[in-house]
Amino acid sequence: MRKRGGASGKSRADRTTFRKSPLPATPTPTGKASSEPRDLRFTALTSSGRKTVTMLASPLHVPTVTTPSPQRTVGTIGDLKELFSSRSCAAKRILDHSHSEIVKELEASRVRLSKRLKLQMQTCQQLSEEVEKDYRKMSERITENMELMKASYTELITEAQASASRVCKVTILELAQSLEKAIDSLRSRYKVPLTSA
Repeated sequence: MRKRGGASGKSRADRTTFRKSPLPATPTPTGKASSEPRDLRFTALTSSGRKTVTMLASPLHVPTVTTPSPQRTVGTIGDLKELFSSRSCAAKRILDHSHSEIVKELEASRVRLSKRLKLQMQTCQQLSEEVEKDYRKMSERITENMELMKASYTELITEAQASASRVCKVTILELAQSLEKAIDSLRSRYKVPLTSA
């Protein structure tokens, strides 16, 4: 009975020895996959006694996942200041880029508006010059027509006055003389004596 107890105690000790590694566990950095092969040591029991078997883990078995860089853990005030400065610099760069883009767009729109306004002003100036030329031509034509009308009216008035004066002076006298001659011829034909006034 005692022999069995001793054998069972020995087997339990060997099991605990097999479970635990004789080397201290090396801590691995969190968040980063090591590209070097790991040294895995196992303690196996054989018939002759303990035997340590060393196995190298192939890097092919370690999956490489392309993940974004994890957020840095803030442990001290210096880390917090560094994180704040980096984020503030990034925000400043974004704001500067946005400001430059807005300034470029505003400058381009201002240039376009100035060009359009300049074209509109040139068009309005050309139209005003053309209208002024047409107005001058029309005013000159109206002035010429008025002068012609005045000249023709003056000629008409002078001719009418001349004809009226000629009628008053010459034609009436001629008519009176011819009338007297006709009366005298009638008297002589019908032998009508002249009556004394």
